[in-house]
Amino acid sequence: MGGAYAGRQYRVDVEMTYTGYFKVAVWMPAILLPILLAVDAAYFSKPLNGGVEQFVLVYALGFGLVAYVLFAAFSCRVIRKKTELEVIKLAWWAPIIFIPFYGLPWVLYGVGYLVTGRPAGLGMMFMWLAYIPYFLFFGFLVSAVVVFVFKLMSKISLFSDRG
Repeated sequence: MGGAYAGRQYRVDVEMTYTGYFKVAVWMPAILLPILLAVDAAYFSKPLNGGVEQFVLVYALGFGLVAYVLFAAFSCRVIRKKTELEVIKLAWWAPIIFIPFYGLPWVLYGVGYLVTGRPAGLGMMFMWLAYIPYFLFFGFLVSAVVVFVFKLMSKISLFSDRG
């Protein structure tokens, strides 16, 4: 790409690296999921009548929005220090690595319930375990797509050699 600015020619090189690709890939669900949930809430679902508590339970805990943002931030820090092969291995391990990020907010919310004298907190501390098969299935599905697209893009040389 090129152009002219005040009579001077300039060239803009846009190079994608494998670390850049995987950082974008790891943040896409954190960007797309809230948009999909907002569209669903606006057009397809009944509005939440439970107030803030129901919002936290459904979106922050159930859909794992808080957990995923923490996971994505952690992943980006880890990715920048890894080789291409190590990043691909991490992409496959990502659903397993996500488990503690998903469980921690549930456990903390349950402890908060218990501290305030609500015995339902004990159930909250373990309820997240029921969701593990779902996010593992979809996590591995997304990992497969991300790695497949990366390999496809690598074959047609869309990445620079820099990390």
